[in-house]
Amino acid sequence: MRAALATVAIGLALGAAGPAWADAGTRDTTTRDTARSTSASSGPAAIVPRTELRLGEATTPARPGWELKDHDCDDERPPKKFGTSALGTAAALVPGVVVHGTGHLVVGDTKTGLRLLALEGAGLGVLATGFIPILATGASPRLIGPAIALTASEMGRFAISFLADIYGVVAPTGGVGSPFRTAPSLQTALGYRYVYDPVFAYRNFMVQEIDYRTGRWRVHPSAWFALDDTNSRVRAHFAYRLTGPLPEGNPGARDGSFLDLETAITRHTFTSERFATTTGEIAVAGRLDMARIGPSLRGSFAEMSVGWALQAYSYRARGTTADVGELLLARFGYGMYIGWPGSPRAEVMIYYDHRHDGFAAGFKMPGLGSGTIGHFGAEGRLFVSDHWGVAAEAAFGSAYVTGLSILYRQGNPL
Repeated sequence: MRAALATVAIGLALGAAGPAWADAGTRDTTTRDTARSTSASSGPAAIVPRTELRLGEATTPARPGWELKDHDCDDERPPKKFGTSALGTAAALVPGVVVHGTGHLVVGDTKTGLRLLALEGAGLGVLATGFIPILATGASPRLIGPAIALTASEMGRFAISFLADIYGVVAPTGGVGSPFRTAPSLQTALGYRYVYDPVFAYRNFMVQEIDYRTGRWRVHPSAWFALDDTNSRVRAHFAYRLTGPLPEGNPGARDGSFLDLETAITRHTFTSERFATTTGEIAVAGRLDMARIGPSLRGSFAEMSVGWALQAYSYRARGTTADVGELLLARFGYGMYIGWPGSPRAEVMIYYDHRHDGFAAGFKMPGLGSGTIGHFGAEGRLFVSDHWGVAAEAAFGSAYVTGLSILYRQGNPL
C-alpha cells in the first residue's frame, strides 16, 4: 500500500498541474510586462506596462524556446469597473460556492470562467472516485490509502477553483505583484513561535531554519526548541526541483510555478512526557501561477502537495516497544504576490494542511469527526531589501501556533 500511495500522490500532483501547463508554449507570465497603475491623468485604475527591471532580473534570460507573449493575459485590458466587480464578487460567492467560475461569467470573462468550472468538475469527479470506494468497502485497509489521497487532493482542487473565482473578480487588473523568477541560493530564518496546546506545558519556542539551494537540489534543515520545556523538533528536508525557478546562474523561469520531489526525516522529542516520534516521508509538491489559467488571475498562485509518511513512537519506559503507523500528507493553499521587481516584495497564502504530527495537529471540533481533518493556517513573507525580510505565520487545529521570523537571503536582487 505504501508504494501505491506514493505513486498515487505523485500522479495527483502532476495531474493537478497538467491541464494548465499543457499550453505552456503559448502563454507566458513574465514579469517584464507587469501592469501597474498610472497617474490620475489616465484614471485612478488605469494600467500601463512596466518595463523597467533591476539588473538582476534583466540579466536572467527566459528558458530557450519560450515565446514571451501571452494573448490571453494582455496587460492592456481595460481597468475593472467597480459596479461590475462588485456584481462579479457577489456571483462568485453565491451561487459561485457551488458553480465555480460564476463570478467570471457574470463579468464577461467567459474563457476563465469555463476553465474554473472545468477545474471544479474534474475535482468533483476524482473526489467521487476516491470517496465512493471508502463507503462501498467500509474503509477497507487495502483501499483506504489511495482513496483518502484522492479525496484530500481533489478537495484541494475544489477549494482552489472557488478561491480563484473570487480573486479574479476582486483583484485589480494585472494583480498587485509578480513572482520571483529565480530562487535564492541561501535563505536563513531565526524567529519565535507561541504554541498554545492544552495537553502540553510548552508555550514558547525558538525557531531556526537554513534553506540552501544548488542547481536543482535543495537542503532545508530546521529546528524548534522550547524555551520553557524540554521539547524539541528537528527536521532535515531535501528536495529536487523538476521544473521552476532555480538559483542565480541558471536561466530564469517563466513565472513562479514549480514542481518538486521531496523527502524528509523528523525527530520530535517530548522529554517531559518520556516519549519521542521519528518520521520519514516522501512527497511531491507544486505551485501553479494562476495566470496560466486566465488573465484575471495574474498575481495569484495555488500550491498543492501530497505524500506518505512512516512514523515510529518510542517510549522511555521498561517493557515497551515502539508503535509504528502511517500518515497521509496533503496540503493545499491559495496565495498572491505583492510588489514588483526593484521594490519590497511579498507573498501571502492561506492553506489547509492534513498532517497531524505537527504542533497544530488535527482540527478539534464537537462530535466524532474531531481530529480527523488537519489544520488551517496563513503565512507570509516580506523582503524589504535584497537581503533582509520578515516572515509570519498563524495556524489553528487542536492547538494554536503563531509567530515571526527574521529572514536573510542571498541571490539575485529584488
